[in-house]
Amino acid sequence: MGIGSNLMVELEEQRIEEENFQNIIYEAAHYVLNEKMTRDEAYKTAKELHKKRQDSSNYILKDEETSEIEYLDSNLDEPKFKKTSQIEAIAKELYEKYE
Repeated sequence: MGIGSNLMVELEEQRIEEENFQNIIYEAAHYVLNEKMTRDEAYKTAKELHKKRQDSSNYILKDEETSEIEYLDSNLDEPKFKKTSQIEAIAKELYEKYE
């Protein structure tokens, strides 16, 4: 693999890591607002759930084309919520705290 290829892989890994962090932050913000958790508790919960979701033994692939998965434990299902201004504000606080 050439230097350019290594750089592209590194950049893609960084992009995915940042995307995962953003997902954790927004999910934690949802828990703060809708589940009445503290910010620390919500961040810890979201981070732990994200880690469990990444473990391939916790889900089955339903559709290879769309990469749709189904979690074997319904507790791992990602919460459905709208990114309201309150969620955005809490997410911003969490991002700054845990960045």
